[in-house]
Amino acid sequence: MFKAVSVLALLALASSCASTGAPARAASFDADGVYITHLRVRLAPSHTKAFEALMKRCVESARAAGLASDYDWLCYREPPGRYWLVHFSETADGFALPESLEGFVDQLGRAEGEPTRDELMTALAELEYETEWAIVARQKASWSTVASMSTATHPKARMMDRTVRPGMEAEFDAALEARTAFFAEHAYPLPVEGFVILDGAPGRAMQIVFPVDWSSFHDSDSFFAFVKGLDEAARDDYAARKAALMVTMAGAEYFDGSFVPELCYSAE
Repeated sequence: MFKAVSVLALLALASSCASTGAPARAASFDADGVYITHLRVRLAPSHTKAFEALMKRCVESARAAGLASDYDWLCYREPPGRYWLVHFSETADGFALPESLEGFVDQLGRAEGEPTRDELMTALAELEYETEWAIVARQKASWSTVASMSTATHPKARMMDRTVRPGMEAEFDAALEARTAFFAEHAYPLPVEGFVILDGAPGRAMQIVFPVDWSSFHDSDSFFAFVKGLDEAARDDYAARKAALMVTMAGAEYFDGSFVPELCYSAE
């Protein structure tokens, strides 16, 4: 279903759980690309199959209702028991689908009719799950090596969530831009996209690298493995750029997900 889908931006991360109010559209950094919502849900291990069945039913409902491409979503599976739902918009407040799992399921059910809505909401109520975050972000070109990528060719995603030292936002911005430029200059083979988080996480920033598969990523395509294969001058250049970035950071976390096409919707 997603063999021809171009992903202009994917994934982002915040430290807090979903809010019931409208998100504030404020950020520590300027950004210039497409907007996304990113929802991360953790299921009890015994409830993952039921969740996937619910998601497949949501896909069926969207198809039956003939929803337009504004309603397209992507889904990634992050073991153990976590899932990411990603929606897109050209504007910060133009998302067709709600930013919560409850709103997402409710709206997709209503699109087909009240009986379907009741069926889907009942199935959701039976799940044991936790919303770990629900955030809005925007792609930043200077933190990215590409403007778009395809899940058909790069179905894996490694999220790199970085916490910026207070007062060092400008230095962080410049250092991440310089390190990202290094990968573009040396023809790093995988797409990299960077994101500014817009709601509730002023000290956080995100980059995502999109591997083809995990074995080749760890063997040759991770940042470490790629740089290791360059000449000494390039390695020294990279080390300096990385060091400049590291002093601006208070911490970092990494999350790996795999694209699950049967849990996604595309109007095309």
